[in-house]
Amino acid sequence: MVGHKRQEAMAYGRLGNVCTNLREYQKAKEYQEKALAVAIEIGDRKGEVATYGNLGAVFDSLGEYQKAKEYHEKALAVAIETGDRRGEGTTNRNLGNLFHSLGEYQRAKEEYQEKALAIAIEIGDRKGEETTCGHLGTVFRSLGEYQRAKEHHEKALAIAIEIGDRKGEGTTCGHLGIVFHSLGEYQKAKEYQEKALAIGMEIGDRNMEGTSYGNLGAVFDCLREYQKAQEYYEKALAIMIEIGDGEKEGTAYVSLGAVFESLGEYQKAKVYEEKGLAIAIKFGDRRGEGFVHLNIGKIYLKLHKNRAAKEHLDKAVSVSITLGDRKLEVLATVSLVAVFASVNDSQKAKEHFEKALTISRECSDRYLEAHVYLNLGRVFQSFGECGKAADYLEKACSISSHIGHKMAEFHSLLSITVLKTSQSETVEAMEYLLHCIGKYEQIRTLLKENSEFQMSLLEEHDTFPYQLFTDLLCDTGKFRDALYVEELGRARVLTEFMADKYSAESHISADPRSWSGIENVVKRESNCVFLYISYRDRQVLLWVWKTNGDICFRKTDEVKVETLIAEQVCEVEGIFKKSAACFGVLPTANCEDRSLDDNVHEESQANLRGDKIKDTGRSHHLCYEWIFAPVADLLTEPEIMIVPDRFSYRVPFAALRDGPAGKYLSEKYRIRIVPSLTTLRLIQECPADYHSQTDALVAGDPTVGKVHYNGCLTDITPLFCANKEAEMVGQLLGVQPLLGSRATKHAVLQAIPSVSLVHLAAHGNAERGEIALSPQYTCNSTPQEEDYLLTMSDIEGVQVRAKLVVLSCCHSGRGLVKKEGVIGIARAFLASGARSVLVASWAVEDEATSKLMKHFYKHLVRGESASESLHQAVQWLRSNGFPRPFQWAPFVLMGDNVTFYFMKKGLIHLAAHGNPKRGEIALSPERNTGSIPQEEDYLLTMSDIEGVQVRAKLVVLSCCHSGRGLIKKEGVIGIARAFLASGARSVLVASWAVEDKATANLMKHFYKHLVRGESASESLHQAVQWLRGNGFPKPCQWAPFVLMGDNVTFDIMKKGKEELEEDSNEAEKKQGDN
Repeated sequence: MVGHKRQEAMAYGRLGNVCTNLREYQKAKEYQEKALAVAIEIGDRKGEVATYGNLGAVFDSLGEYQKAKEYHEKALAVAIETGDRRGEGTTNRNLGNLFHSLGEYQRAKEEYQEKALAIAIEIGDRKGEETTCGHLGTVFRSLGEYQRAKEHHEKALAIAIEIGDRKGEGTTCGHLGIVFHSLGEYQKAKEYQEKALAIGMEIGDRNMEGTSYGNLGAVFDCLREYQKAQEYYEKALAIMIEIGDGEKEGTAYVSLGAVFESLGEYQKAKVYEEKGLAIAIKFGDRRGEGFVHLNIGKIYLKLHKNRAAKEHLDKAVSVSITLGDRKLEVLATVSLVAVFASVNDSQKAKEHFEKALTISRECSDRYLEAHVYLNLGRVFQSFGECGKAADYLEKACSISSHIGHKMAEFHSLLSITVLKTSQSETVEAMEYLLHCIGKYEQIRTLLKENSEFQMSLLEEHDTFPYQLFTDLLCDTGKFRDALYVEELGRARVLTEFMADKYSAESHISADPRSWSGIENVVKRESNCVFLYISYRDRQVLLWVWKTNGDICFRKTDEVKVETLIAEQVCEVEGIFKKSAACFGVLPTANCEDRSLDDNVHEESQANLRGDKIKDTGRSHHLCYEWIFAPVADLLTEPEIMIVPDRFSYRVPFAALRDGPAGKYLSEKYRIRIVPSLTTLRLIQECPADYHSQTDALVAGDPTVGKVHYNGCLTDITPLFCANKEAEMVGQLLGVQPLLGSRATKHAVLQAIPSVSLVHLAAHGNAERGEIALSPQYTCNSTPQEEDYLLTMSDIEGVQVRAKLVVLSCCHSGRGLVKKEGVIGIARAFLASGARSVLVASWAVEDEATSKLMKHFYKHLVRGESASESLHQAVQWLRSNGFPRPFQWAPFVLMGDNVTFYFMKKGLIHLAAHGNPKRGEIALSPERNTGSIPQEEDYLLTMSDIEGVQVRAKLVVLSCCHSGRGLIKKEGVIGIARAFLASGARSVLVASWAVEDKATANLMKHFYKHLVRGESASESLHQAVQWLRGNGFPKPCQWAPFVLMGDNVTFDIMKKGKEELEEDSNEAEKKQGDN
């Protein structure tokens, strides 16, 4: 009979537990009470302990903490009375969790969780020990003792792994992720949450999976990666709906509401929060209900609806008092302070803050206490009580430092800096600001393995500390130091990428003792001046640094509000954003549209209407007035190297002028962009042998066809003009271009690491400039984006050794504008090792692009620099039928000013000392040190030549003994043979030492015939005849030169004449059309 009754009690208990899991708490209570009655009836004291515990859990879930406490205490008393040590340990854990929920953290720790741990160790309950270590970790996290929290969770993790508890392992990974999140170590937080997610998927625990998605969303939310945060929260929501976990479904709605609140979409945020509130009320989740009221109250506060905000915050306080939830009460009270402060009710604001401070101390939550002090300091500052404000902020800083919460310490230091600045205590302000920036740099270092997080950190916490430091330094006349501080907020992640590729140090630090060396960057450049731009809401700051070391700082007056209102913008940045408004995708009559995005085409056609062009004209004038007019007298060199700031990248610098009839900047200057001085320094100092000196990759008009793009099936059309352009460039460079189906993503990525120049003419993505190449068709399925789209991550995954990358694609200069800079395909090439990148800032007109590229490469192959070549090509366009800025202004050179030594028309001529044994040639050594050069530093040897690809049709070695070598059965082993072996078609050599005057005359007449189109053999014959008949009769004077190999011909004069005639005809036709 007793056995049957015990089974009945157990059945009731199990049914009760099922109902608890289903959130059917009333039914759960009824079943557990029946189980308890039976256990008491039959004297099952152990069952009594378990049932009291289960009832405690039910009331805990209902938020009836007092009743929950009573039942858990009954369970504990029975367990102690009967000597049930395991039951005693379990009940202590439950009571510890209850007091933790009530915010009584010390009591939870000392009276219950530590006792539970001791019992588990005593009886050898490893699972209980694991669980209790986890609970203690959570308590220590609430107490702000993050190091101890981490230690206990790590113990729990070790035990879970030891006993094979995969679920416990996953749960503990999630807890460790939350601890690292609290410490601001977001990369580690992400890694642990991903481990928890993987374990949840492996063991089929959908609840753990959903929880992990939610926690990952919180990490990205904190870093302002709102799109990713939303994606993770939506995955969590879907899982919770699927498994019927109503409470966590509500939590996911609330989290999504927080994302939309951060995005400023307050109405949408309110809708999600209200869904969360309805679910909390439905399931009797009083604590959840209180927190949602808190969130809605904060939303109304941002909407300046103070009455509605106060109503919801008062409800949150009421719920917290009912439940005894001290943390919720503190947070709601702090938000009420903001409500009273917004209506200037300082008395009530102070009363509520004192109340919040008292409660935070009582519940021993050190982070919460620091949070209260920080907000209290800010409010007292707003009331003008700076002394009290300073005391509270110092306390916030001290507590944050003590508990190791780096982000809270950063915010405290920044608030103290702002306070000191407002009191004109500049010296103290700068000291605090240095500590603040140092703390930020520490947090940044913790994220070094995740560049995305580093950029998000800058977005989340702004460049304000750097800007404030810059302003303070400029106010004290320390303009050079201010420039070093500006560098701390520019292209930091790009700098670290580049340093990694070059195996170099990044040379950038927040320590003022390290602020030296940038002047060397400037000195290495010639005939140029650096223009460094920084801007605030209504002001532009400018530094001009000359190559002689002179540095000048100027700033504009604050822009008048009326000026901004007239342009329908709120700040200077708005004008920069508008400055290229009419330079979108051009009408199809002029452009085959190398853009992948149809919506850009439609938008920009609208932008080409007259009113938009007028707006752009005004924007351009303002950009000139703010950026160039203040320093016009300092721009005395032919080239300006511009270091832009954020949206000033969008400004079409080449198209700016000082008035409607004035000269464009690109008429007066060569213009080059560098992301930062530190990135240029890395390029300048990279190893001499890093970049390839030979070969080129030219790809154009990839055959893409029907593919998946942006979630849709898209048919990407061929680009006939890009095909012609690639053929033209390939012909000029002497390489076979990859065209059509041969221009695959695989082929391009394979070739990039080995070439000196990359030229891509294809469709470009309007968002980041990513490029559509031909997919590798291996099956019948429609290609996905990863099969054909050349992305930033693809480029960052290879070693780019090109000196120059030319991206002749629509929007190749575009990208997501962040405080880090422009995040797009051009930056990816620089990050992966390219010295220089030529990009298009908007969609390009085909004919203009074709002519620009033709003239750009014409100058480049003559040995002119990339900057000069672009400058000359733009000048030609403007003077020959392409007068409008949208035709000639889109292309921008970023990075170094590279030069190529292409031998014109495939010819190499060397005139130098020659070695009498093998004809090897003495050239000038690189004199980088004071040591005497060794042979390998200056002697051009056979192995040197055999190590490169020679594409010259003719090599002329006007050196003594250049035809000499070791005579073997193989032939003459010397420098001439090395040139032939490496690809030269023909080599002209001297068999012995040559007489200077005879040699000079022979070469003069040899080339006179060669440029007329005569063959090399005939040209040499004619030159020798001339020598013999004109005062050089001796064989030693005319006989040493010998032609080896093919009888090559050059069409130099013919081609030059054709090009001149073609350019002239085109210009006349274009002028006639216009």
